[in-house]
Amino acid sequence: MRRWIGSVVVIGAMGWMAAAAEARDFKVYGYATPDQGEAEVSYWLDYFIRSDQRYVFLDGQTVDKERLFRHTFELEYGVTDRWTIAGYLDFEDPNGKNPEYVQARAVVSRYRLFKPKERLFDTALYFEYYLPYERYRTEEHLETRLIFEKEIQPLLIRLNPIFDKKLSGVGLVEGMEFEYAVGFYLPASREVRLGLEFYGEMGPLSNLNSPKDQEHFIFPTVQLTPAKGIGLEL
Repeated sequence: MRRWIGSVVVIGAMGWMAAAAEARDFKVYGYATPDQGEAEVSYWLDYFIRSDQRYVFLDGQTVDKERLFRHTFELEYGVTDRWTIAGYLDFEDPNGKNPEYVQARAVVSRYRLFKPKERLFDTALYFEYYLPYERYRTEEHLETRLIFEKEIQPLLIRLNPIFDKKLSGVGLVEGMEFEYAVGFYLPASREVRLGLEFYGEMGPLSNLNSPKDQEHFIFPTVQLTPAKGIGLEL
């Protein structure tokens, strides 16, 4: 029987960062995936409170990132109990403008390598292909993550080393970029889990950037399960 799971993720107050990534969701992926025949629907909302960054929006105008809303809709489906496929739709809403469609990331897949608790870490692979979009993104990207998850009661640990490769466009000759996403989570109650997440962009894997040219971020997070099949993350 097909089942639907819903989740809402709200990421706010991150616009004070001097250099925020343009098309990147601050997310630590876990080992669990929808089971075969299950579908999970997620809505992501990013809001930049403050930023000194500007960029070219879809109509060719240069706009501020400050007070920018980014909306992402995701549908993930369990093809088997180990393998899922997903797709994204992204919209952006700069200050004073209406939301506009930005891009689709149509090829997303997660695969669990082992059964739960079978190895030291529950391990999965994640692949995401960023489609080029004429008025917004001119290059293709392939992002690969290794997902490691370990529960040491009561602590839950998630590690995501990330490898990003441009497939076309400016910078194609550059090597693979290395990033990371790491999360530590503790239950506060049956319905609430508190966490601390770390993200970083380190530069080319073959020659990492100097510390002053790297980017590192820290976010507290609250994960709520108000009802069966519903999740909310702040």
